[in-house]
Amino acid sequence: MQRLVPKQAALRHRRARTLAVALSVLVVGTAFYASNVRAQSLPSTNTIAIPTYESVGLYWQSPGGTAGCEVKYRVAGTSTWAQGLALWYDSRDAQCRGSLVGLTPNTSYEVQLNLPGQAASRGLTFRTWSNQVPVAKTLTVAAGSATFNVAESGTAAGYVVYDGKGATLNANNGANNNVTINASYVIVRGFVLKGAIQDAIKISPNVHDVIIEDNDISGWGRTRDGKWGTDMDSAVRAVCQTETLVRVTIQRNRMHDPRYSANSWTDGHPAGPQGITFSYCGGNHVFRYNEIYSTNGNRFNDGMGGEDNFSKTGFPNADSDIYGNRITHTWDDGIEAEGANENVRIWGNYLDRTATGVATTVTSVGPVYIFRNVFNRNNFYDGRTPDSDDRQPFFKSGSDASLGDGRRYLFHNTMLQATQAGSQYGLGGGAGVGGTGSTQPINNTVSKNNIYHLWKPNGAMYQVGSRNEFANDMYNGNPGEAVYTNGIQGTPVYASGSGWQSEAGGQYQLASSSPGFGKGARIANFNDGVAAPDVGAHQSGTAAMKFGVAGSSGSAVGGAGTTTAPPTTTAPPPTSTAALSADKTALTFGGSNAVSQYVTFKNTGTAMITVGTPTLGSAKYLFKNGCSAGLQAGASCKITITYYVGRAGSGTATFTLPTSAGNPTVALSDGTTTTTTAPPPTTTPPPTTTTSSGGIVASASSLVFGASQATRTVSFTNRSTGTVTFGKPTLSSTKFADKTTCTSLAPGASCMAYVTYFPTYAGSNTGRLTMPTAAGSVSVSLSAG
Repeated sequence: MQRLVPKQAALRHRRARTLAVALSVLVVGTAFYASNVRAQSLPSTNTIAIPTYESVGLYWQSPGGTAGCEVKYRVAGTSTWAQGLALWYDSRDAQCRGSLVGLTPNTSYEVQLNLPGQAASRGLTFRTWSNQVPVAKTLTVAAGSATFNVAESGTAAGYVVYDGKGATLNANNGANNNVTINASYVIVRGFVLKGAIQDAIKISPNVHDVIIEDNDISGWGRTRDGKWGTDMDSAVRAVCQTETLVRVTIQRNRMHDPRYSANSWTDGHPAGPQGITFSYCGGNHVFRYNEIYSTNGNRFNDGMGGEDNFSKTGFPNADSDIYGNRITHTWDDGIEAEGANENVRIWGNYLDRTATGVATTVTSVGPVYIFRNVFNRNNFYDGRTPDSDDRQPFFKSGSDASLGDGRRYLFHNTMLQATQAGSQYGLGGGAGVGGTGSTQPINNTVSKNNIYHLWKPNGAMYQVGSRNEFANDMYNGNPGEAVYTNGIQGTPVYASGSGWQSEAGGQYQLASSSPGFGKGARIANFNDGVAAPDVGAHQSGTAAMKFGVAGSSGSAVGGAGTTTAPPTTTAPPPTSTAALSADKTALTFGGSNAVSQYVTFKNTGTAMITVGTPTLGSAKYLFKNGCSAGLQAGASCKITITYYVGRAGSGTATFTLPTSAGNPTVALSDGTTTTTTAPPPTTTPPPTTTTSSGGIVASASSLVFGASQATRTVSFTNRSTGTVTFGKPTLSSTKFADKTTCTSLAPGASCMAYVTYFPTYAGSNTGRLTMPTAAGSVSVSLSAG
């Protein structure tokens, strides 16, 4: 969300978006585009194409009409044309602008443009970027603690690769940065970066053509007050004075666990660390397949963003792509793309535990295309139960009258609604699209084919202004302030294995019986090839969506090892890690009157646990509930149980504490009645040990589930003298699903597996989790029901 008050004086550039200005700002030398744009039989006068790997921004200055410009495209040398979404005409500078998406890297395309109802009159050819670049030299960088300076530039014909090959650069809070980049045509890859005072990687504003990939970054950042993190200290940071920094690719990195946390809205507007921050910089960037998350409780402000939000620059400025990222644990925006948003494309991202999904207040130039993103849980205030939290929109989409309104497109996005025991409402967003105040409404926005599943059946849109088009969205409440064409009032029904329970697993297909199935509008270039598109991000019959490193096809250096993931110090956590322990499972009172005993419950996971109303099976006992407010991660609470001799009722009973992490029980006895001790809490199976021949020890030989959906954990410890590498875990029953942090273990190290039981899935209620290693396998038996 915005941090800057919109002030006329603060706008560093009020760029008239003419063709000449777009070229001068975004191109370092006209020769770069001359090599990629070639004339066809039609003239290319007053047109330009600015490509990335899978998209292109198109511009036609002074086209001769004001109703927009039609576009078609094809792979160069082929015969079949495909229709693109019409370019938007901006009367402020007499220009048609728009993008083509879903292109193939390293491929030449032909484009033809025309005014509506007229023959094509402009043509041009461009080539998308290659996923792999030529390499002139590779420099291997050793481990160390000092700042490493990337100083030697390559050329377009041969990049210089700075490869850590897994080396750790740990500043130990003794250097401002782990790496500084002061060279162009370079690749920085393969490092474990830790402990920078301020920003782990700092990019000079005077470079271009930089690729940052396959790094694991953690533990950076300062504190502003001894508690909260300094605003915008980042894993990757660039601060510019002019728009000289262009063509930066940041891909396949893991950015996690900053040294300090951002504050939530409980303490005012969030401020603190971020994954990626570019301030006042140029455009033509790509941010893809990164994982931004926290396992230590220190959350981010925004996952990625900038600070010149109310401007005609901003982040990511222009002709840029943000896609395939997995972003979690932010107290503000998952993605803050605010400012110009001139031919910016944002798609295929997974967002969870953020205050908003994608923020575009403002989009001063446009157009921005936001499509096929998935938004799961919405968090706004710290320390509240889910039902008492506030909920924000999937898309924060306000405007500013002093800057004008660029076009905004919202296509085929899915807002999920996770559920949690003890909560009346879902855990997801509160609206589909919202403005940012009565003077900053939603303007010039097109929303089609989205799923806006609201936590309460309220309005899908609020603070709606003018020049909008809303059609074929599905919402479970009402349209709110929006006026819809073919709006779909209903709640999504997901296919088996799909929905919020898939978490970041990529399965969000609608069931054929669901509202919205086959009810989407046709949108050229965005759902081609489907006669009756579904609403939402995941078209039925297609492969699972992929996010983070798993979504990438490989490294920029090409050749061997192109699919090697970044070195991992801490893997992304499962998104639901609430776990509850109790210090006692039985209490015996000995027959004396008014004797009180206590049971302490502790949240041993990383997610908030909500607590329902306890039950007690005999009137001889009364309890005092010290857990009613719920339990934050790491917190404890106490239940007091008192025995009364003179009250009617049985001397044996069971106390049950219903929670979002299971329903632990405590067996009660007056000491005079024979009783059978109740089983231990279902969230804490008895610790037994199974050891494989490879020296891996499991903390439990079995995991026992009740009849409800629940998650259990088991840890694995390497008791051998060498590093042990795990293969892919297997489950013998489809009623269970697993997530694991186990990839390789040094001697003495441990990792976790999280197993979830799904009672509605087909399969057996008994099964086995098997963790294979080169020297043998560890298995844990599973039972439920």
